[in-house]
Amino acid sequence: MGMAKWESFLENHIEGFFNRRFSSDLEPVELGKALQRELVQKRRKASDGHVVPNEYMLEVGAADYERLCAQRIIDELHADVERTVILEDCFMDGTLSIRLEKSKEKKGVLRVRSRFSSQAETPPDAVEPHTIVLDRADFARPLNLPRAHELASLTAVRGVDKDSYLAIGEKQIYIGRLEKNDFILTDANASRLHAYVTYERHRHVLHDAESTNGTFVNGQPVTSVCLQAGDEIQIGSTILLYEVL
Repeated sequence: MGMAKWESFLENHIEGFFNRRFSSDLEPVELGKALQRELVQKRRKASDGHVVPNEYMLEVGAADYERLCAQRIIDELHADVERTVILEDCFMDGTLSIRLEKSKEKKGVLRVRSRFSSQAETPPDAVEPHTIVLDRADFARPLNLPRAHELASLTAVRGVDKDSYLAIGEKQIYIGRLEKNDFILTDANASRLHAYVTYERHRHVLHDAESTNGTFVNGQPVTSVCLQAGDEIQIGSTILLYEVL
């Protein structure tokens, strides 16, 4: 078996982790790519689409750990995973957890493991030494949780409000002519509260708010729909483009 085929065999058949060896220091972008690859490889087919693991552990050598265990890096890894869930048109159940652990491996060695778990968070007394555990939860944000990230955007590409823009994350947002809305439209054909977007299973879901003229996605009327990158949302005479940041 040739070297290329052997490496492909290992990557596709070693269950539970992905190894990659480097002669130099690991960089944050390499952690992100490894997480994205793990997510795609471990997705499972469900009745309503593909579901991906919600718990990830990255093992790195001591030297790399000391450089990479910063809060801002873990924050970005969270955002990378959440954006990948949207781009791959998957779902994630439970709280997203990413752990960075120190191992006895040499510099440049990265191991990634993942699993499906319904646990909301890891009890503090269950955390191993030299481990950063960061979980998202629905209640008030503890100090050790990553900050909220802007994951996608809505941009008006047609209508009187053309070029209006709103970055969105996990917070529910409202769209319409009311000044209290998050995305305010001046379009006379839009309702005062026309639609709203929720964050469910790590995806943005658009809901029509019983508007007068209805809400359309890619030309089709909807009451609620899970948004995908590139979707065009019609509200009155306005077209909003949904994009992943």
